[in-house]
Amino acid sequence: MTKPRHAAGLALAVVVPLAACGAPPGGADPTASPPAWTTRTVARTDLVSTATASGEVGHGATTSVAARTPGTVTWLAAVGSTVAAGQPVYAIDTRPVVRLAGAAPAWRDLGPSSAAGADVRQLEQAITDLGYAAGLDLTVDEDWTSVTTAAVKRWQKSLGVTQTGTVRLGDVLFTPRDVRVVEQLAELGAPVDPGMPVLALGATHRVVTVPLRSSQAALAPVGGTASLTLPDGTTAEGTITAAEIVTVDEQQQLSVTITPAEQHLDGLAEGTPVEVGLDQTVATDVLVVPVTALVALADGGYGVQKVLADGTSSYVTASTGAFAGTSVEISGDEVAEGDEVVVTP
Repeated sequence: MTKPRHAAGLALAVVVPLAACGAPPGGADPTASPPAWTTRTVARTDLVSTATASGEVGHGATTSVAARTPGTVTWLAAVGSTVAAGQPVYAIDTRPVVRLAGAAPAWRDLGPSSAAGADVRQLEQAITDLGYAAGLDLTVDEDWTSVTTAAVKRWQKSLGVTQTGTVRLGDVLFTPRDVRVVEQLAELGAPVDPGMPVLALGATHRVVTVPLRSSQAALAPVGGTASLTLPDGTTAEGTITAAEIVTVDEQQQLSVTITPAEQHLDGLAEGTPVEVGLDQTVATDVLVVPVTALVALADGGYGVQKVLADGTSSYVTASTGAFAGTSVEISGDEVAEGDEVVVTP
């Protein structure tokens, strides 16, 4: 909004607009038409600083999958293929290692003699989701029962393996979601021992990966939001889904993974550059004005030129707090939310 300039409220003595760094020349004609004011409203809000960084499109970090049992590699999922729940990832001595849905890694054999545990619940849930407990009245809990054994045998029958009713360590690979085969780390026919890498797996969807300094972790909290600007100017919002310290050229850095809210990255090649904006709240529930509203007062400190109800203005003292981009936090007894202050164009 704009208002005509008046010469009221100058009791604080000479002031210098911070942006202009100069005062009106002396001897001006008081009858001349004054210039228009440009004003902004004092807002109460969170002050957010946005840092920009360069990222690129990819499938995020990869995870190496190691053999859990000794034997010979007899089958490997193809590079670029997606492995869904219930599908084999690789095979040792023709026995498939099957991906099941679950967040916790397998760590022991499971069967009728197994002590109760969260891994039993995870297995029961996984085979129930695949339909192998249909009609069996299986209760998904931490206890292994005869119904669990019956469901496991059904599942084993569908795989064409011996129906033992038990699950050996190494028979399954638990991952929270579908995976994409990035690289085959072992060759068909190669002998493997427990711990030897077999495959590299990654996410099935495209993400943006951003390298940051390890000291910038506060900019990228997992679960936080980020803005993405694609090469064609399209913008999108994303969620920070991972942030981990990695070593590159013997230097530690923070690798941040951002997953877009929608499939904005489909069709973009691996390595496509993306500009990333990372927001950090530097002050919460504070009064905020543009930096160009600040004036340097002759007796020291800062103030703002506040527009009064009668259309005149007055310079009032204001203390500055945090800065973020073109905005600044202010406080003072004579400034409040909703006030109009003059800014330098």
